[in-house]
Amino acid sequence: MFKNDFSLTEVEALQSWNDEHSAFIKYGTYEGKPMWLIYGADGERIAATDSREFAFIVAKQNDLEPHSVH
Repeated sequence: MFKNDFSLTEVEALQSWNDEHSAFIKYGTYEGKPMWLIYGADGERIAATDSREFAFIVAKQNDLEPHSVH
């Protein structure tokens, strides 16, 4: 199971989109490595990859609309 990397305020902001078809792409650290992280609208991490482009592809392949967050 993935650990949630967002603060409570950030999760509330993501949930305010109220769009289960959105994915959020954020640069961060996963298992000690800098990675592009893919999250669902509920703030739950879906996947991690070392390529921003591939993160967007993964989201789209899962019928999600990717959005970049900082």
